[in-house]
Amino acid sequence: MDLKRATVLFISFLLFNQITIFSQNRVIGYIKDAQAGSAVEFAQAALMQPSDSSLITGGLSDARGRFEIQTSNSGELILRLSYIGYEELYQTIEVSSGTNRLGEINLAPAVTELGEVQITAAAALFRSEADRRIYNVENITIAEGGTAVQLLETLPSIQVDEEGSISMRGSGNILIYINGRPTNLSSDDTESILEQFPANAIKEVELITNPSARYDAEGVGGIINIILREQRLQGMNGQFNLSLGTGNKYTAGTNLNMRQNRWNHFLSYSYQYRELWEENDTWRETSLPGYSPIVDQDYYTENFNHSHLVRVGTEYEINDNSSVRAYSSINARGRDRERIYNIRNLSAPNMLDSMYTRLLEEDQSRVNYEFGAGYNFNNGNGQILNLNASAAWDSQDRIEYFTQNYFIGDLGGEISEVPEKFEDQFYERPLTSRMMVFEADYEQNIGSALKMETGLKATLRNDDRSQSFGWRHEVSEPYQERILNGIPVNNQFIRDENIYGAFLILSNNNNNENGTNRFSYMAGLRAELSEIKTFQESGLRSGFLNDDTFIPAVDTSTTNHYFDLFPSIFLSYEISPNQDIQANYSRRIRRPGVGAMMPFLNAQDFYNLRLGNPYLEAAYTNNYELNYIRAWERYMVTGSIFHRHTTNGITRLFVPFEQGTMVTWTNAATTNSTGFELINYFTLNSNFDATLTGNYFYSMVEGQLEGSEYKNESYSWNLNLLTNMNIPGWFRTQLSTSYWGPRVIPQGEIKPVFSMNIGLRRNVLNNQGTISLNVSDVFNSRRFTLETNDGNVYQKRDFTRESQVATISFTWRFRNFREQQERTGPNGIDGDIDGLF
Repeated sequence: MDLKRATVLFISFLLFNQITIFSQNRVIGYIKDAQAGSAVEFAQAALMQPSDSSLITGGLSDARGRFEIQTSNSGELILRLSYIGYEELYQTIEVSSGTNRLGEINLAPAVTELGEVQITAAAALFRSEADRRIYNVENITIAEGGTAVQLLETLPSIQVDEEGSISMRGSGNILIYINGRPTNLSSDDTESILEQFPANAIKEVELITNPSARYDAEGVGGIINIILREQRLQGMNGQFNLSLGTGNKYTAGTNLNMRQNRWNHFLSYSYQYRELWEENDTWRETSLPGYSPIVDQDYYTENFNHSHLVRVGTEYEINDNSSVRAYSSINARGRDRERIYNIRNLSAPNMLDSMYTRLLEEDQSRVNYEFGAGYNFNNGNGQILNLNASAAWDSQDRIEYFTQNYFIGDLGGEISEVPEKFEDQFYERPLTSRMMVFEADYEQNIGSALKMETGLKATLRNDDRSQSFGWRHEVSEPYQERILNGIPVNNQFIRDENIYGAFLILSNNNNNENGTNRFSYMAGLRAELSEIKTFQESGLRSGFLNDDTFIPAVDTSTTNHYFDLFPSIFLSYEISPNQDIQANYSRRIRRPGVGAMMPFLNAQDFYNLRLGNPYLEAAYTNNYELNYIRAWERYMVTGSIFHRHTTNGITRLFVPFEQGTMVTWTNAATTNSTGFELINYFTLNSNFDATLTGNYFYSMVEGQLEGSEYKNESYSWNLNLLTNMNIPGWFRTQLSTSYWGPRVIPQGEIKPVFSMNIGLRRNVLNNQGTISLNVSDVFNSRRFTLETNDGNVYQKRDFTRESQVATISFTWRFRNFREQQERTGPNGIDGDIDGLF
């Protein structure tokens, strides 16, 4: 399918879906302050059953105090209105077919005299919906002043490994979204993209462990959707933030919003400067003939990172039912890096034979531009249409310089330099990427119980990467190319990936005799057509290292087309009020990323090579989940049993060669992962709550690589505890501890990891400012150890990043519109959630 045909289908879809089919009942009203007569924003409006006061549905009031609730129920219902600082209101209403307008409803301010007592009750950390868990992270103190990656590390179910790869419930290949859109042009660079977003800019994080057909089929381990802060309050409002961290870490930024009549404009800017160090120690032993018996290697790195992130946008409300939106962002970042390598070859008695020292100096700059526009239509009767289009460009300049010295040892333990083996090297890796996304989603109620959702999406990507490497013995000499077994290190790889998707979802709620919804389902089917084209200047693959006759393919092009169907089904049964059981299934795909496909030899360290496989195929996974949710007044428990079966899985393997080892990727694996997750949320009172999350899972991976079979299995577990304690009149404290159990890989395991974070927060300046202090990795225990053993080669790698950091942050909020519309409670605390802490 070409772009022209996709465009025709896209337009036809939009025209077809403008037809209204059926409608729901609407309840519309305006909530006002009984004394001041001003609108009450963010008040909760809920409809309940008169028989047992069970919740039917609800919503929030907007800047005008207007709320709108859609329901299939009719007849006599109870309307409940509530907001902090106001008395709760219950009112019996009669809901008839169509639109029910209630007019203005007044809420009376609470009359309780609180004196100097400060309200510091914390909002619940998370809430659960049919296909996701949504975390309120605005008040995660332990991540303030940090980045999006550091924020994700604090959340239950999420782990970030030594290379920045993100996993959920022990499974990798996570799809990351920002505001419902792909985060970057290449999933291989997720960490560096997320590092550009300050934790203070994030409002919520959605964990979609088993995505429905509504979402891209990519992402075997699930989807993490990061929702950034945006205000829609009347008038000029915003906030400024500043943070200082140990080890030269600085962040400054602002979020501004201007809403007037039907226009809403927003602007955000953040600057970050962060210095980070890394340490790596590798010990390798082998008995293979012709190999160095022992290689002892270490390196120390210092990174100097800086970035500017600007986001700007505007939204216009055409009428009460529709709006248009346009936005853009610029992300400019740079990194200077210094690294010292020490590579020692030892004889069997641990005597030094030879040694390399390498000094790396790197200069990297990267810029990303994104532009987008959208249209939203919601007639209030269940008919919703969303149209979105975006385009992004990314480019990188990256060059590294190496100074390498060679030494030999003697029997007496002395070492001497060999001047003729001195090398001066350069290593350049530019890249350019482009991505365009076109998307249309449509929802429509069919009758009083059935809902239909459908949509089309086209994602068009292009990645162009290359590398050049040169070396010389004297700085006055011209650079020469590096040839390894007849293969040049210089290379180019281009990949075009076009994915066209469409989905259809039907969901239903059946009412029992009492009118409460007990059983519901959501069944969907997604179809995706994939077209992947690649070009490689020098086709490198495993096998050439020990084959002097290996000849690379030159200027090779490949094209793959495949069509797949991805069903999903979600079943939910309400056992009783506040007690539900859910079962769901989905089929997912993992397409190989650019990093795993590009046939480049990584020239940073010729003792630890990396080599992509441009012939990797897609892997497929069947995901099963069974969930149980039970809530009491002060305690909630969520239990999940999950199973993932992957065929044709993409796995990382270590292949030995004469100098060291090479990491490569293959499709030789079948993976099974079965586990249990238990989340306990407990609140003692308004001053203390705790969330304890535990995961226990079994992993098995097996496969074959070039005639050699492998199989590995293990049991592992993760624990995460997050507590909030308020000391009235002083501050709020937050503590997070996590334990990440051993993880299985095809030829070994990753050892357990433990860490603890602690944070304090206090409001100042009449609750317009907040000052916080946090310390990450209090015991400096966040270290990664990777052990591999294939019978011939044993390797142990210890990796440590700077993780023990103390950060102090200050945030100042201003809301000019409140000078005309005071809504503070009797204790003087702003009713908006930002004012609670």
